[in-house]
Amino acid sequence: MAKTIGIDLGTTNSVVAFKDATVRVVSTGPNNEDLCRSCIALDRNSGSFVVGNSPYKQWKRYAPNIVVSAKRLMGASISDPQVQKMKSDKDMYPYGISKKSGGTEDTVAIIMNGQEFSPEQISSQILRQLKEDASIKLADEVTHAVITVPAYFNEKQKMATRKAAELAGLKVQRLLAEPTAAPISYGADKMSADDDKIFLVYDFGGGTFDLSVLVASGGNFIESGTGGDRWLGGDDIDRLVSEYVLSEAGKTNNVDMHMLIESLSEKKKYAFQGEFKTEVESAKKTLSQSDSATISVFDYLETEDGDPIDIEVTLTREKFESMIRPLVQRTIDLIDELLEKTAYPIDSIDNILLVGGSSCIPLVRNMLIEKYGKDKILSSEKPMLAIAEGAAILSHSMGTEFECPHCGESIPVGSDECPYCHKSMESSMGQAAEESGKTGVVFTTKHKYFIETHDDADNVQYSMIIDENQVLPN
Repeated sequence: MAKTIGIDLGTTNSVVAFKDATVRVVSTGPNNEDLCRSCIALDRNSGSFVVGNSPYKQWKRYAPNIVVSAKRLMGASISDPQVQKMKSDKDMYPYGISKKSGGTEDTVAIIMNGQEFSPEQISSQILRQLKEDASIKLADEVTHAVITVPAYFNEKQKMATRKAAELAGLKVQRLLAEPTAAPISYGADKMSADDDKIFLVYDFGGGTFDLSVLVASGGNFIESGTGGDRWLGGDDIDRLVSEYVLSEAGKTNNVDMHMLIESLSEKKKYAFQGEFKTEVESAKKTLSQSDSATISVFDYLETEDGDPIDIEVTLTREKFESMIRPLVQRTIDLIDELLEKTAYPIDSIDNILLVGGSSCIPLVRNMLIEKYGKDKILSSEKPMLAIAEGAAILSHSMGTEFECPHCGESIPVGSDECPYCHKSMESSMGQAAEESGKTGVVFTTKHKYFIETHDDADNVQYSMIIDENQVLPN
């Protein structure tokens, strides 16, 4: 029987997981790594795509035909100020970003090697790679997946994700909000029928910050409110560290580092960017364990007179934390906003679940503990894997087939009648789902819905017909 998987299609990293007797992350790539970099490059010679950690580590070979953070462009518009900000930041995003040829301002295209690709096409390459790796590791064909998306994704962004899955040859069992996947991975789906808890999921990832209030009861989950910031994540921390390092190196050498970098030949500039990005990320991780880290890049930069300019800047944890504190405080402010909007006082929240790689930063945990108390905060050993694990559990629960309770044959989910014994499934399917411990998710509206009316004088009036955070269908 074909396998079903859970996929966390992340902005910075993606993860695939599978559940049978236990839940496990499926390693990907030639080096069998848990995290697959959400990075896609186009090889100039072969014209083929290269996906994952390998092209990211060979940045200088592929840039500018190398794409990161494509998820930020899914369902986006070229007129979006944040998209324009990405377009102008060639250090972080060397690839081309433009309006789709013949498209409107509501479209966006990614340019590599003079070719135009949609964000869906780029994301499909990541999904395809994960699907193929899982098929190899599980020794069976993978056909279906639960794919997670940020809680704030609108219908256009969800449709783009479904399209990416279709292009990758995957059938979507469900698009699951990333914060909803978290408590499932923490074991909340195993709660007894008479037990209930309220969770606040704090998902601080590489490219986005997601919040969600979830009511869990007997293996069922009700999304009771969502919040966050789609343009806040580990990428922004990297940018702060990069700017600090370049500023300090500039002061030491009395030069404008940005001008020196821009004056490099294209090949040398991309080589510098690749090494510099790796050094910054490594320093960020080191500072979670040590009091200081040194960012060093040699042999790339020189003055007009040919004198070498090397970068060797030591960043202390104290300085690092002072730099990122406003970003972390922004996440806490968003928690307060969400609790006020949903009318859930903090005392009613049983646990705050930490998810995403950026939640591993000690300052993040310390500030949350300082504000909400140590007993409130829960974190797994590897919070960056929790989303995929939760998706895998739901995927396993849903399946693509189920056993007919009358004759024992495997039949497709959704069948009204067993094709083998011809017994009706109307009464037995609910019983079968209940007995199998199926995980249920109740969705709510993410936005307010209005009717816009105009009178003859062109006066506009908005009448709200559905409020946000209402249980669907509505």
